[in-house]
Amino acid sequence: MISFILLMFIPVILSILSLIVFKKDECWQGVIIQISIVAIIIGAGLGISYYQGTSDHEIWNGQVTGKQRIQVSCEHSYQCNCIEIPSTDSKGNTTYTRICQTCYEHPYDVDWRVSASTGETINIGRVDRQGLTMPSRWGVVYEGEPFSSGHRFENYIKANPKSVLLGQKGDLKRFGSLIPVYPSVYDYYKVNHILNEGVPLAQSELDQYNWLLAQADKTLGTSKQVNLILVLVKTDDPAYVYAFRDAWLGGKKNDAIILIGSMDGNKIDWADVVSWTPNKQYAINVRDRIMEQGYLNHRDAIVNIIAEETQNQFVRMHMKNMKYLVRNFQPSGTVMIWLFIIGLFASIGAAGVEIYVHRQNQYNY
Repeated sequence: MISFILLMFIPVILSILSLIVFKKDECWQGVIIQISIVAIIIGAGLGISYYQGTSDHEIWNGQVTGKQRIQVSCEHSYQCNCIEIPSTDSKGNTTYTRICQTCYEHPYDVDWRVSASTGETINIGRVDRQGLTMPSRWGVVYEGEPFSSGHRFENYIKANPKSVLLGQKGDLKRFGSLIPVYPSVYDYYKVNHILNEGVPLAQSELDQYNWLLAQADKTLGTSKQVNLILVLVKTDDPAYVYAFRDAWLGGKKNDAIILIGSMDGNKIDWADVVSWTPNKQYAINVRDRIMEQGYLNHRDAIVNIIAEETQNQFVRMHMKNMKYLVRNFQPSGTVMIWLFIIGLFASIGAAGVEIYVHRQNQYNY
Protein backbone atom coordinates (compact mmCIF):
# COMPACT_ATOMS: atom_id res chain seq x y z
CA MET A 1 0.00 0.00 0.00
CA ILE A 2 2.82 2.42 0.89
CA SER A 3 4.57 1.60 -2.40
CA PHE A 4 1.38 2.31 -4.34
CA ILE A 5 0.91 5.70 -2.65
CA LEU A 6 4.53 6.72 -3.30
CA LEU A 7 4.35 5.72 -6.96
CA MET A 8 1.05 7.56 -7.46
CA PHE A 9 2.24 10.84 -5.89
CA ILE A 10 3.84 12.41 -9.00
CA PRO A 11 1.09 11.28 -11.45
CA VAL A 12 -1.59 12.75 -9.16
CA ILE A 13 0.31 16.07 -8.96
CA LEU A 14 0.61 16.19 -12.77
CA SER A 15 -3.10 15.51 -13.15
CA ILE A 16 -3.99 18.28 -10.70
CA LEU A 17 -1.66 20.69 -12.53
CA SER A 18 -3.43 19.93 -15.79
CA LEU A 19 -6.74 20.77 -14.08
CA ILE A 20 -5.34 24.10 -12.84
CA VAL A 21 -4.09 24.97 -16.34
CA PHE A 22 -7.45 24.30 -17.98
CA LYS A 23 -9.52 25.84 -15.15
CA LYS A 24 -12.68 24.21 -16.39
CA ASP A 25 -15.03 21.98 -14.50
CA GLU A 26 -15.21 19.42 -17.27
CA CYS A 27 -11.49 18.76 -16.78
CA TRP A 28 -12.27 16.81 -13.62
CA GLN A 29 -13.35 13.97 -15.87
CA GLY A 30 -9.99 14.05 -17.63
CA VAL A 31 -8.12 14.13 -14.33
CA ILE A 32 -10.00 11.09 -13.07
CA ILE A 33 -9.25 9.23 -16.30
CA GLN A 34 -5.54 10.10 -16.07
CA ILE A 35 -5.26 8.95 -12.47
CA SER A 36 -7.25 5.80 -13.16
CA ILE A 37 -5.03 4.80 -16.10
CA VAL A 38 -1.85 5.27 -14.09
CA ALA A 39 -3.35 3.52 -11.05
CA ILE A 40 -4.24 0.47 -13.16
CA ILE A 41 -0.75 0.32 -14.67
CA ILE A 42 1.06 0.71 -11.35
CA GLY A 43 -1.34 -1.63 -9.58
CA ALA A 44 -0.75 -4.30 -12.23
CA GLY A 45 3.02 -3.81 -11.92
CA LEU A 46 2.91 -4.15 -8.15
CA GLY A 47 0.70 -7.22 -8.50
CA ILE A 48 3.21 -8.87 -10.82
CA SER A 49 6.04 -7.93 -8.46
CA TYR A 50 4.16 -9.44 -5.51
CA TYR A 51 3.43 -12.63 -7.44
CA GLN A 52 7.07 -13.04 -8.43
CA GLY A 53 8.24 -12.09 -4.94
CA THR A 54 6.07 -14.60 -3.07
CA SER A 55 5.66 -17.39 -5.63
CA ASP A 56 7.38 -20.58 -4.52
CA HIS A 57 7.18 -24.33 -4.99
CA GLU A 58 7.12 -27.23 -2.59
CA ILE A 59 7.31 -31.00 -3.00
CA TRP A 60 4.47 -33.36 -2.18
CA ASN A 61 5.26 -37.01 -1.55
CA GLY A 62 3.20 -40.16 -1.83
CA GLN A 63 3.22 -43.40 -3.76
CA VAL A 64 1.94 -44.84 -7.01
CA THR A 65 -1.52 -46.34 -6.53
CA GLY A 66 -2.03 -47.68 -10.03
CA LYS A 67 -1.39 -47.30 -13.75
CA GLN A 68 -3.86 -47.47 -16.61
CA ARG A 69 -3.94 -47.71 -20.38
CA ILE A 70 -6.80 -45.39 -21.35
CA GLN A 71 -8.40 -44.75 -24.72
CA VAL A 72 -9.15 -41.06 -25.24
CA SER A 73 -10.50 -38.92 -28.07
CA CYS A 74 -8.04 -38.35 -30.88
CA GLU A 75 -6.11 -35.11 -30.51
CA HIS A 76 -4.91 -34.89 -34.12
CA SER A 77 -7.49 -33.09 -36.23
CA TYR A 78 -7.35 -31.77 -39.78
CA GLN A 79 -9.71 -30.17 -42.30
CA CYS A 80 -11.41 -32.55 -44.74
CA ASN A 81 -14.27 -32.84 -47.27
CA CYS A 82 -13.88 -29.20 -48.19
CA ILE A 83 -16.27 -27.59 -50.65
CA GLU A 84 -16.42 -24.16 -52.28
CA ILE A 85 -19.79 -22.46 -51.97
CA PRO A 86 -20.32 -19.67 -54.54
CA SER A 87 -22.19 -16.44 -53.87
CA THR A 88 -22.94 -13.67 -56.38
CA ASP A 89 -23.42 -10.03 -55.49
CA SER A 90 -25.72 -7.51 -57.17
CA LYS A 91 -23.01 -6.62 -59.71
CA GLY A 92 -22.61 -10.19 -60.84
CA ASN A 93 -19.31 -10.78 -59.07
CA THR A 94 -18.93 -14.31 -57.74
CA THR A 95 -16.98 -15.17 -54.63
CA TYR A 96 -16.40 -18.55 -53.06
CA THR A 97 -16.51 -19.50 -49.41
CA ARG A 98 -14.54 -22.56 -48.36
CA ILE A 99 -16.30 -24.82 -45.85
CA CYS A 100 -14.61 -27.87 -44.37
CA GLN A 101 -15.40 -30.63 -41.93
CA THR A 102 -13.11 -31.64 -39.10
CA CYS A 103 -11.62 -35.10 -39.42
CA TYR A 104 -9.26 -37.01 -37.12
CA GLU A 105 -6.23 -39.11 -37.90
CA HIS A 106 -7.26 -41.94 -35.60
CA PRO A 107 -10.49 -43.31 -34.15
CA TYR A 108 -8.91 -42.79 -30.70
CA ASP A 109 -5.61 -42.05 -28.94
CA VAL A 110 -4.09 -43.90 -26.00
CA ASP A 111 -2.86 -42.32 -22.75
CA TRP A 112 -0.51 -44.20 -20.45
CA ARG A 113 -1.56 -42.90 -17.07
CA VAL A 114 -0.08 -43.14 -13.56
CA SER A 115 -2.15 -42.46 -10.41
CA ALA A 116 -0.72 -41.50 -7.02
CA SER A 117 -1.83 -41.25 -3.38
CA THR A 118 -1.37 -37.48 -3.62
CA GLY A 119 -4.58 -37.43 -5.66
CA GLU A 120 -2.74 -36.69 -8.90
CA THR A 121 -2.50 -38.45 -12.24
CA ILE A 122 0.20 -37.97 -14.84
CA ASN A 123 0.62 -39.23 -18.39
CA ILE A 124 3.81 -40.87 -19.58
CA GLY A 125 4.88 -39.52 -22.97
CA ARG A 126 3.71 -41.49 -26.01
CA VAL A 127 6.15 -43.42 -28.16
CA ASP A 128 4.12 -43.06 -31.36
CA ARG A 129 1.66 -40.38 -32.44
CA GLN A 130 -1.45 -42.35 -31.53
CA GLY A 131 0.05 -43.90 -28.43
CA LEU A 132 -0.52 -47.56 -29.32
CA THR A 133 3.00 -48.62 -28.36
CA MET A 134 3.51 -49.02 -24.63
CA PRO A 135 6.20 -46.60 -23.37
CA SER A 136 9.04 -48.46 -21.68
CA ARG A 137 8.92 -45.85 -18.88
CA TRP A 138 5.31 -46.78 -18.15
CA GLY A 139 6.23 -50.44 -18.14
CA VAL A 140 8.55 -50.09 -15.15
CA VAL A 141 6.03 -48.18 -13.02
CA TYR A 142 4.83 -50.28 -10.10
CA GLU A 143 2.23 -49.87 -7.38
CA GLY A 144 3.78 -48.60 -4.16
CA GLU A 145 6.65 -46.81 -5.95
CA PRO A 146 7.59 -43.47 -4.30
CA PHE A 147 5.94 -40.55 -6.07
CA SER A 148 6.87 -36.86 -5.76
CA SER A 149 5.39 -33.80 -7.42
CA GLY A 150 6.10 -30.09 -7.39
CA HIS A 151 3.38 -27.60 -6.42
CA ARG A 152 3.29 -23.82 -6.47
CA PHE A 153 2.25 -21.99 -3.32
CA GLU A 154 2.28 -18.45 -1.99
CA ASN A 155 5.22 -18.17 0.38
CA TYR A 156 4.52 -15.21 2.66
CA ILE A 157 7.92 -15.66 4.29
CA LYS A 158 9.56 -14.41 1.08
CA ALA A 159 7.64 -11.16 1.52
CA ASN A 160 9.64 -10.22 4.61
CA PRO A 161 12.13 -12.94 5.64
CA LYS A 162 14.18 -10.72 7.97
CA SER A 163 11.30 -10.46 10.43
CA VAL A 164 11.07 -14.23 10.94
CA LEU A 165 14.63 -15.48 10.37
CA LEU A 166 15.71 -14.41 13.81
CA GLY A 167 18.77 -15.40 15.80
CA GLN A 168 22.35 -15.69 14.62
CA LYS A 169 22.91 -14.52 11.07
CA GLY A 170 24.54 -17.01 8.72
CA ASP A 171 27.95 -16.47 7.15
CA LEU A 172 27.03 -16.94 3.48
CA LYS A 173 30.40 -15.63 2.36
CA ARG A 174 32.12 -18.48 4.16
CA PHE A 175 29.64 -21.30 3.55
CA GLY A 176 28.07 -20.16 0.28
CA SER A 177 29.87 -22.75 -1.85
CA LEU A 178 28.45 -25.52 0.36
CA ILE A 179 24.79 -24.46 0.03
CA PRO A 180 22.95 -26.88 -2.30
CA VAL A 181 20.24 -26.00 -4.79
CA TYR A 182 16.74 -26.89 -3.68
CA PRO A 183 15.75 -30.26 -5.25
CA SER A 184 13.26 -30.44 -8.08
CA VAL A 185 11.18 -33.24 -9.57
CA TYR A 186 12.64 -35.10 -12.56
CA ASP A 187 11.70 -38.15 -14.66
CA TYR A 188 7.98 -37.51 -14.10
CA TYR A 189 7.82 -38.11 -10.32
CA LYS A 190 11.29 -38.64 -8.88
CA VAL A 191 13.30 -36.38 -6.60
CA ASN A 192 16.62 -36.56 -4.78
CA HIS A 193 15.87 -36.73 -1.07
CA ILE A 194 19.58 -36.55 -0.18
CA LEU A 195 21.92 -33.71 -1.14
CA ASN A 196 25.64 -34.16 -0.70
CA GLU A 197 28.01 -31.20 -0.45
CA GLY A 198 31.50 -32.66 -0.54
CA VAL A 199 31.21 -35.49 1.99
CA PRO A 200 33.39 -38.39 0.68
CA LEU A 201 30.74 -41.09 0.27
CA ALA A 202 30.42 -43.60 -2.57
CA GLN A 203 27.48 -43.06 -4.91
CA SER A 204 26.11 -46.46 -3.91
CA GLU A 205 25.90 -45.29 -0.29
CA LEU A 206 24.13 -42.09 -1.31
CA ASP A 207 21.70 -44.14 -3.42
CA GLN A 208 20.88 -46.32 -0.43
CA TYR A 209 20.19 -43.24 1.67
CA ASN A 210 18.01 -41.83 -1.09
CA TRP A 211 16.03 -45.07 -1.39
CA LEU A 212 15.45 -45.27 2.38
CA LEU A 213 14.31 -41.65 2.54
CA ALA A 214 11.99 -42.15 -0.44
CA GLN A 215 10.40 -45.11 1.34
CA ALA A 216 9.84 -42.97 4.43
CA ASP A 217 8.55 -40.02 2.43
CA LYS A 218 6.02 -42.07 0.46
CA THR A 219 4.00 -42.78 3.62
CA LEU A 220 4.84 -39.79 5.80
CA GLY A 221 4.28 -37.43 2.88
CA THR A 222 0.60 -38.32 2.91
CA SER A 223 -0.02 -38.83 6.64
CA LYS A 224 2.09 -35.92 7.93
CA GLN A 225 2.23 -33.66 4.83
CA VAL A 226 6.01 -33.56 5.10
CA ASN A 227 8.94 -33.47 2.71
CA LEU A 228 12.06 -35.07 4.19
CA ILE A 229 15.43 -33.86 2.91
CA LEU A 230 18.82 -35.00 4.16
CA VAL A 231 21.77 -32.68 3.52
CA LEU A 232 25.31 -33.97 4.05
CA VAL A 233 28.01 -31.30 4.17
CA LYS A 234 31.76 -31.45 4.52
CA THR A 235 32.34 -29.14 7.45
CA ASP A 236 32.79 -29.70 11.16
CA ASP A 237 31.43 -26.25 12.00
CA PRO A 238 27.75 -26.35 13.04
CA ALA A 239 27.51 -22.61 12.28
CA TYR A 240 26.81 -23.82 8.74
CA VAL A 241 23.20 -24.30 9.85
CA TYR A 242 22.61 -20.54 10.07
CA ALA A 243 23.96 -19.92 6.57
CA PHE A 244 21.85 -22.76 5.19
CA ARG A 245 18.74 -21.49 6.95
CA ASP A 246 19.24 -17.97 5.57
CA ALA A 247 19.92 -19.21 2.04
CA TRP A 248 16.87 -21.49 1.98
CA LEU A 249 14.69 -19.07 4.00
CA GLY A 250 14.10 -21.83 6.51
CA GLY A 251 12.83 -24.24 3.84
CA LYS A 252 9.28 -24.66 2.56
CA LYS A 253 6.32 -24.92 4.90
CA ASN A 254 6.25 -28.75 4.70
CA ASP A 255 10.02 -29.35 4.79
CA ALA A 256 11.90 -31.24 7.47
CA ILE A 257 15.55 -30.74 6.51
CA ILE A 258 18.09 -32.80 8.41
CA LEU A 259 21.65 -31.48 8.24
CA ILE A 260 24.66 -33.67 9.04
CA GLY A 261 28.25 -32.45 8.99
CA SER A 262 31.06 -34.93 8.36
CA MET A 263 34.62 -34.29 7.29
CA ASP A 264 35.65 -37.87 6.51
CA GLY A 265 32.37 -39.44 5.35
CA ASN A 266 32.38 -41.72 8.39
CA LYS A 267 32.10 -39.88 11.71
CA ILE A 268 29.14 -37.56 12.31
CA ASP A 269 30.63 -34.27 13.53
CA TRP A 270 27.30 -32.55 14.16
CA ALA A 271 23.62 -32.75 13.25
CA ASP A 272 20.73 -30.31 13.20
CA VAL A 273 17.28 -29.71 11.73
CA VAL A 274 15.88 -26.80 9.75
CA SER A 275 12.08 -26.73 9.65
CA TRP A 276 9.14 -24.41 10.20
CA THR A 277 7.36 -26.98 12.37
CA PRO A 278 5.96 -25.29 15.49
CA ASN A 279 6.98 -28.32 17.59
CA LYS A 280 10.57 -27.49 18.56
CA GLN A 281 10.98 -30.82 20.35
CA TYR A 282 10.99 -32.52 16.96
CA ALA A 283 14.29 -30.94 15.93
CA ILE A 284 15.87 -31.63 19.32
CA ASN A 285 14.92 -35.31 19.27
CA VAL A 286 16.14 -35.87 15.70
CA ARG A 287 19.42 -34.08 16.35
CA ASP A 288 20.23 -35.85 19.61
CA ARG A 289 19.32 -39.33 18.39
CA ILE A 290 21.37 -38.98 15.18
CA MET A 291 24.36 -37.80 17.19
CA GLU A 292 24.01 -40.91 19.35
CA GLN A 293 24.46 -43.06 16.25
CA GLY A 294 27.85 -41.44 15.65
CA TYR A 295 28.56 -42.74 12.15
CA LEU A 296 27.08 -42.25 8.68
CA ASN A 297 27.19 -45.94 7.81
CA HIS A 298 24.29 -46.49 10.23
CA ARG A 299 21.95 -45.63 7.36
CA ASP A 300 18.94 -47.71 8.37
CA ALA A 301 19.08 -46.52 11.96
CA ILE A 302 19.45 -42.85 10.99
CA VAL A 303 16.53 -42.91 8.53
CA ASN A 304 14.43 -44.89 11.01
CA ILE A 305 15.07 -42.18 13.62
CA ILE A 306 14.03 -39.49 11.17
CA ALA A 307 10.89 -41.39 10.18
CA GLU A 308 9.91 -42.26 13.75
CA GLU A 309 10.34 -38.75 15.12
CA THR A 310 8.55 -37.29 12.09
CA GLN A 311 5.60 -39.60 12.64
CA ASN A 312 5.43 -38.81 16.35
CA GLN A 313 6.50 -35.16 16.59
CA PHE A 314 6.31 -33.34 13.24
CA VAL A 315 3.53 -30.81 12.75
CA ARG A 316 3.36 -28.96 9.45
CA MET A 317 3.34 -25.19 9.67
CA HIS A 318 0.34 -23.57 7.96
CA MET A 319 1.33 -20.70 5.70
CA LYS A 320 -1.77 -18.74 6.72
CA ASN A 321 -0.02 -18.19 10.05
CA MET A 322 2.56 -16.08 8.19
CA LYS A 323 0.10 -13.99 6.17
CA TYR A 324 0.75 -10.97 8.38
CA LEU A 325 4.14 -10.64 6.65
CA VAL A 326 2.40 -9.49 3.46
CA ARG A 327 1.63 -6.15 5.08
CA ASN A 328 5.34 -5.33 5.03
CA PHE A 329 6.01 -6.52 1.49
CA GLN A 330 8.11 -4.05 -0.46
CA PRO A 331 9.14 -4.44 -4.13
CA SER A 332 12.82 -4.24 -4.91
CA GLY A 333 14.42 -0.87 -5.61
CA THR A 334 14.78 -1.76 -9.29
CA VAL A 335 11.08 -2.58 -9.59
CA MET A 336 10.15 0.69 -7.87
CA ILE A 337 12.31 2.70 -10.25
CA TRP A 338 10.85 1.02 -13.33
CA LEU A 339 7.29 1.42 -12.10
CA PHE A 340 7.97 5.08 -11.33
CA ILE A 341 9.27 5.66 -14.87
CA ILE A 342 6.37 3.76 -16.45
CA GLY A 343 3.84 5.59 -14.28
CA LEU A 344 5.43 8.95 -15.08
CA PHE A 345 5.34 8.38 -18.84
CA ALA A 346 1.79 7.02 -18.62
CA SER A 347 0.73 10.14 -16.72
CA ILE A 348 2.44 12.45 -19.22
CA GLY A 349 0.89 10.54 -22.10
CA ALA A 350 -2.59 10.69 -20.57
CA ALA A 351 -2.16 14.41 -19.88
CA GLY A 352 -1.03 14.93 -23.47
CA VAL A 353 -4.14 13.23 -24.78
CA GLU A 354 -6.30 15.36 -22.50
CA ILE A 355 -4.60 18.56 -23.74
CA TYR A 356 -5.09 17.50 -27.38
CA VAL A 357 -8.78 16.72 -26.84
CA HIS A 358 -9.27 20.00 -24.97
CA ARG A 359 -7.68 22.03 -27.77
CA GLN A 360 -9.68 20.19 -30.43
CA ASN A 361 -12.86 21.03 -28.56
CA GLN A 362 -11.84 24.68 -28.37
CA TYR A 363 -11.02 24.73 -32.09
CA ASN A 364 -14.32 23.13 -33.05
CA TYR A 365 -16.17 25.55 -30.80
